[in-house]
Amino acid sequence: MNFMLVRNGDCNVSCIQWISAEGTIKPDTAGRFETFLRKLKGKRLPIVFQSGGGNVDAALWMGRMIRAAGLETAVGRTQLNGCPMQVPRCPEKIVKNGWSEGEVHSGGAYCFSACPWALAGGKVRTAAATASIAVHQITNGRKKPRMHNGRRDLDEISTVPDPALKQLLFDYFDEMGVNSADVFAMMGLATPQGLYHVWSAEALKSGIITKVYSYSEEPGYVTDGTDATHPATSMPATAPVPVAIPTQDELNHLLQ
Repeated sequence: MNFMLVRNGDCNVSCIQWISAEGTIKPDTAGRFETFLRKLKGKRLPIVFQSGGGNVDAALWMGRMIRAAGLETAVGRTQLNGCPMQVPRCPEKIVKNGWSEGEVHSGGAYCFSACPWALAGGKVRTAAATASIAVHQITNGRKKPRMHNGRRDLDEISTVPDPALKQLLFDYFDEMGVNSADVFAMMGLATPQGLYHVWSAEALKSGIITKVYSYSEEPGYVTDGTDATHPATSMPATAPVPVAIPTQDELNHLLQ
């Protein structure tokens, strides 16, 4: 997974800004994300995820950092200006030391496997009905789940029963306000080679998300003010986020 700052609009007046987080969550992803957040120096931006998942421990670490920083999360896909649809975040349009320009869309976006655990870090966490969230059993020592009389145990959340792992996730979900019983049931319904696609109503009931985007909203919009001093707190939920223009020194240090 890699991270970039993206904006859409004339930031001399107002614009939408977000952190685009896309790709596989690897063991080193959380450490790189921590470095990324530190360089933002407390600037609060929504994190927009598109990921097929990856490492569970890294996803939990990311979620806790997101919650500690008071950030919002959403499922969405970023399309940089001038990039083809087949390569929406083409390297030549990525500004490594500042803001890339683009748009963010919820339709067709996805957050699978361990990605929802990082998504759960947002106190406000959002997805559209046209986006996709999915979970499955965790692979931990076996590629396929154990079978009992030709059937697998739907109560198991991993291919090898692991009470410590289950307790780890239970504690994390409880910390994030997610219903572990609901999520464990959904995880047990899909093998690691498959996916259980979570309906919007299920995602809301379980607490995986706290809001469903309407068709007039996009993930780059703040859905609930995350900074009491920020002008966005006095605006409607669908208003663009006004921003402070960073200094050149700040830009030079961003994402290095």
